[in-house]
Amino acid sequence: MSELLLYKVFPDLQKLPHVSLGNFPTPVQRLTSLGHDSLWIKRDDVSSALYGGNKVRKLEFTLAEAIVTGKKKVVTMGGIGTNHGLATAIFCKHLGLGCRLLLFWQPVTEYVKRNLLLFVRYGAEIHYYKTMLKTGFMFFTKERLAHDAYLLYAGGSSPLGTVGFVNAAFELKSQIEKNELPEPDYIVCALGSAGTMAGLWLGAKLAGLKSTVVGVRVTDRSLGPVPIANEKSVLSLITKTYTLMKSVTPLPPINVTTPVILHDWCGEGYGYPTGACLDTIETMKTSEHIQLEPTYTGKTFAAVCDMIQKKEYADKTILYWHTYNSVDLSQEVKKANYHDLPQSLHWVFEDYNSLQ
Repeated sequence: MSELLLYKVFPDLQKLPHVSLGNFPTPVQRLTSLGHDSLWIKRDDVSSALYGGNKVRKLEFTLAEAIVTGKKKVVTMGGIGTNHGLATAIFCKHLGLGCRLLLFWQPVTEYVKRNLLLFVRYGAEIHYYKTMLKTGFMFFTKERLAHDAYLLYAGGSSPLGTVGFVNAAFELKSQIEKNELPEPDYIVCALGSAGTMAGLWLGAKLAGLKSTVVGVRVTDRSLGPVPIANEKSVLSLITKTYTLMKSVTPLPPINVTTPVILHDWCGEGYGYPTGACLDTIETMKTSEHIQLEPTYTGKTFAAVCDMIQKKEYADKTILYWHTYNSVDLSQEVKKANYHDLPQSLHWVFEDYNSLQ
């Protein structure tokens, strides 16, 4: 079990539900082969021996709430290759909870196919609603009424889940104080459902870090009038998380300013690989032996690679927060059969070009 460093500063936060799922702190290391003097990575890809990545920090709080409220099943949503959905399925199985995944279309890659097979392998119930809009509508209507389950927002980015990344900023501060890395001028992370960025932004303020948190948008800014990945959505989640924490313990006032978001790296949309993304995946694999993927981390690190080419960042310390999973699940994939997926998803493995 890992003690939350947040508790040392705000002990009353132990009143929030929490279950230990990860191995923290995750290591930091310098990236030495990309031509920048002070480029670092936070290795959340090794956050758990079951399944790494950024979702673990959020699930430690949200799945704990499911348990303490007596729910036996968790319902959540995402694209057909959702990492959040896979993490939820794995840790639900670990904790003895059922998991139901509501899925919408995203571009098919080998990584998407692998995740679909792993959903089956880890016992998730699956329903395919095709579009993000319909999936979201069903999540908040029919699914809410039909299942006596814990409803977990896409990406796990509820205010409670976001507390996991507030704690992550305190974890980083401790590593800085131990001289494991210099204090970053910039902390760069993927911006999807906003929980990682909002938590790091709020945590950095509360921890007294001077770092600027930069989000790299990897999905649509909004779905109709509903903000998804933009300044408004991040600000909203920062405010809601701060309010939740303040309802449990006194907090110092903070000055909430507009977050820094890079919008030019998303390409055609969620799950669509870009040329820069694919090049970056290959560069990181060969130069640093670290695996990225095309939906979140490839695009985010492509933005980092662009930053380090610019003169204004030459003498800055940049920390890339790596949110992917590096646990090898290839043997589990081999044990799964796509015929165990709902019939509505067989096209992914058969002739998706004509059937999507």
